[in-house]
Amino acid sequence: MVCGSHGSHSGDNCVCTVLRRIADVQDEVSPTVSGCNTSCEKSIDELLNGISPVSSNLDTIPLILYCGGCEPFKATGVKLKSRGNGGKVKLKCFQTFFFRVTSVDDDCCATLELLTTNQDPGEDFDDPCDQIKCLPDETIFKRTGVCITLDLHCLCGVTCLDAVMTS
Repeated sequence: MVCGSHGSHSGDNCVCTVLRRIADVQDEVSPTVSGCNTSCEKSIDELLNGISPVSSNLDTIPLILYCGGCEPFKATGVKLKSRGNGGKVKLKCFQTFFFRVTSVDDDCCATLELLTTNQDPGEDFDDPCDQIKCLPDETIFKRTGVCITLDLHCLCGVTCLDAVMTS
């Protein structure tokens, strides 16, 4: 079965069935232990409730998305770098693996804002870990104002990072 496709019975997915059964059995054995220090649910809870007085300014759950071949999705954005004399426009391209959800419509089309990180040159990254390796001691996500529209049916996975305050 190709990722994102559905067989003749949309509920028939052996991986889903097996994982659901494993989760149910684990919950029976140990109902209060989730084991996830970083997850979408935890990040949503952090964003809504804050985890400390310092975190009350949280405004973003950074995402890493995965395409059909289980590869992290990398997007290219284009920003206005400057307007020169005579109205000449200078553009700057950048790439990122990190996103902020802006909206999702009823057809599962999402508007995502591309995020960059502090001291991120915006290019030559093969995976999300490469993108954050160039950073000093602290990762700060920056909103770019550049958005893309993406059909979520084309994606197979999402990793939610801890909620953060973006600059």
